[in-house]
Amino acid sequence: MNRVKIENINKVLADYFARNKNVKRVRALDMMEEFVKAGIFKSDSERAGLPIRKLLRELDKNNQLDLIPYIVVEQKDKNRNWYFEPIE
Repeated sequence: MNRVKIENINKVLADYFARNKNVKRVRALDMMEEFVKAGIFKSDSERAGLPIRKLLRELDKNNQLDLIPYIVVEQKDKNRNWYFEPIE
């Protein structure tokens, strides 16, 4: 797992929530533009948000979701919804 990438994701999220204090939850895929601007991912894919979702699935598989303290997962019957929330 690329620790630098995770650190940069956390920085982008911290900056985003500092600038948008009224936002209580944002879908992971909606943050892709911010992640691309920061150089974390080269681009988004045709399936919106796929790069961040792949990374989050890998973290989940390795029991490392706690590396991104902003993450919230809603488990559905067939899939998961990934969100980021500000740290309280």
